Amino acid sequence: MHPDLVKLLELQRIDAEMARLKQEIAALPKRVTEIEMKLADDIAAVEKAKNSTKTNEQNRRKYEGEIQNVQQKISKYRDQMLAVKTNEEYRALGSEIRFAEDAIRGFEDKILECMVQAEELENNIKAAEKSLAIERAEVEKEKNEARARTAEDESAVKELEPKRTELRSGVEEGLQRQYDRVLKSRGSAISEARDHKCLACNVMLRPQVYNEIRDGNNVLTCDSCGRILFYDPSRDAENLPAEKSTSSV
Repeated sequence: MHPDLVKLLELQRIDAEMARLKQEIAALPKRVTEIEMKLADDIAAVEKAKNSTKTNEQNRRKYEGEIQNVQQKISKYRDQMLAVKTNEEYRALGSEIRFAEDAIRGFEDKILECMVQAEELENNIKAAEKSLAIERAEVEKEKNEARARTAEDESAVKELEPKRTELRSGVEEGLQRQYDRVLKSRGSAISEARDHKCLACNVMLRPQVYNEIRDGNNVLTCDSCGRILFYDPSRDAENLPAEKSTSSV
């Protein structure tokens, strides 16, 4: 195989690995955001529980305020009873007082309900906060693992860069340009020639071109996709057992 092809094959392997590593590195912010989104439900559960407790407390205070208002009315009605001149007025005020006392008992029942609910809501807050703490610890662990993987990827890229530079420096400049141009447009710049065709685009090669590629004296490209072509003679060795078996039958 032509020396430049050997270098380009290794260069393509390194470029592919570096591209993969850089893709992982670039994906870190999105990955961290996805990990943090796992906390959203638990955070919402805690907020909901706290808001319910706040609403419960507001309702309790509202009912206590209503009781005070009604008690003031009762006090006012009692004062008025001292000044009435007829039994009918007296009975009317007594009815208002009894109605107000019934209202107070209703508010007291609601306050009792709020007190019972308050205990349940407090338990809900504790359970939600416990779940959030567990999930937060797991999320932090995942974030640290993602950051560690990214640091490993960055280190791997730095280790590959000198080898990549060394390989490129040993390849003819025009061939480098061909490699770079096809890699950018096709995603890969080199393809194996096998069975008289380019394995990347599956277009048949002219017999003369295919034979020259097999000889390995020159570096040729595919007329269809522009990829640099190489021939792997080890594939011939792989096919030998089958050929011998066929010929012996």
